[in-house]
Amino acid sequence: MSLSLIDESVLRAFEEIPELRLADLEALSAIPRRTLQRSLKKLIELGLITQSGQTRNKLYRRVFRPDQPLGVLVVFSNGELSGELEYGEGLYRFTYHEKYSGSDFPGLERGILHQDSVLFPFFENLIPEHERRARLISGKTDLAQVLPELGNAHGALEFVRKEELFKYRSDYSKRPNWITVRHKVLGENPFPNLLDIDVQIPDVILNAIESREHSNLSGYQTKIDVNVDWDHMSLTEASDAEYLLKPRNLEKIDYFGAKDGHKKRYYPYLALNEHLFMSFAKNELGCDVPYSGIIKADVDFHYLTKRYDRYEHYKYEQFDFAQLMGVPSDAKYKSGSDLLFTKIAKVMNVSGAPLEALRFYFYGYLIKHADLHLKNIGILNIGQNKYTLAPLYDVISVGVYKGDCDDLALPLLNPYKKPINWNMDDFYRLGELIGVSRLQFRKEAASIARTYLLKMPEYIDRIKELEQIYPLQMQDSRHSSVAFSKRLESLYERKIVSLKKLGVLEELGLLDLAGGPLARAKR
Repeated sequence: MSLSLIDESVLRAFEEIPELRLADLEALSAIPRRTLQRSLKKLIELGLITQSGQTRNKLYRRVFRPDQPLGVLVVFSNGELSGELEYGEGLYRFTYHEKYSGSDFPGLERGILHQDSVLFPFFENLIPEHERRARLISGKTDLAQVLPELGNAHGALEFVRKEELFKYRSDYSKRPNWITVRHKVLGENPFPNLLDIDVQIPDVILNAIESREHSNLSGYQTKIDVNVDWDHMSLTEASDAEYLLKPRNLEKIDYFGAKDGHKKRYYPYLALNEHLFMSFAKNELGCDVPYSGIIKADVDFHYLTKRYDRYEHYKYEQFDFAQLMGVPSDAKYKSGSDLLFTKIAKVMNVSGAPLEALRFYFYGYLIKHADLHLKNIGILNIGQNKYTLAPLYDVISVGVYKGDCDDLALPLLNPYKKPINWNMDDFYRLGELIGVSRLQFRKEAASIARTYLLKMPEYIDRIKELEQIYPLQMQDSRHSSVAFSKRLESLYERKIVSLKKLGVLEELGLLDLAGGPLARAKR
């Protein structure tokens, strides 16, 4: 069976981008969809292309020639040689090194030759997503070729091409236990922490229009690895970064819906949003949260935060729950809260850590953290393979922009219940999975909700004070605007009304305390 010009054209598309969906191929070519489908079917029959997944998520990948040598990456964990990852011929293989003394990687059991046609989720989840991934894999023939370039990805995994192994140097023998440097790593910050810092980074990088990435950290948002010279109050890009900058977005697209051919939505004052809800969790709820601050830019704010998995030149082991549960990054929303907490009970082996995860989940519910997916919660090795809840990150309220959004990202699966309008019984169900009694979590939830009711208005007032200097106007409808503080007040008041209707305030004994906000919300 010979290849037509169309077949050869489709095959060449995979030389630039090693994995594509049918919709991606349509966007790259002028070939009709039905013709593409026929060509892909033929290429699969010839063994030149493989497919995985179903329906819209079906991925097609190039199968390399049998005579093409395999690429081999040597994998290090915490500076220790742990195994080898082979790629090529349309396959991935992973084997542990015989002298590796660390724990098994999630989904990769020791003593077995692991082989798959897709990159193992444990490794794949380290790679940024969407447009950021496209920039990283451009010009490469295999997704695994990105891994050696992720010198500053989260956690303590490192990938070295086998032919360059002689260049690798690492010494973790003097790395301090994370707990002993916890306060130095996390730092302290007030709210708002408005920083007068000279951002010495070109606009082409800040605007995310350059052809390469400037951070290895996974996720959707634009990120830049930076360090801060606090003596001279300046900020520069750095390969050994201990800080992360999320630059402001110049592309102010209508966040009520796509227009002018754009698909991305712009969420105004996202930096301020994240800084607010991270600082509240840090300063009012006592959660482990890294230092954060905001920097006024020409439009909106930059967001600066500290890396909690870095101290000086050392890296600390951290995994997100997509890695831990073997879920590909593009399926991070396609799981369940009950599955998540079942896994939490198995992997968090520090006393109190599972309860701390549930406290975070309840806080996310109060602020409508509808982006709390599997990659936005993780575990951190604090020493001697003791895994606790990782310090909080990417904590935002989607409810500020969409009042009718879900309270959380992941539903309950057994029985099924969408993450909107949950009541305390739903949290008690999660508590049972981690061995936390109804009475114990009722006490914790009451404390968190009480703090939210009493303290959140103070944070909103601080936003109002900031608006005296910087008017923070955002869309309220397609034809009107409103102050950011008003949207925060609306979120706060609507949530309290919802908590009353669902019986949460009564269950927690907080009806009297919520009287003032409830009265304001009725006006």
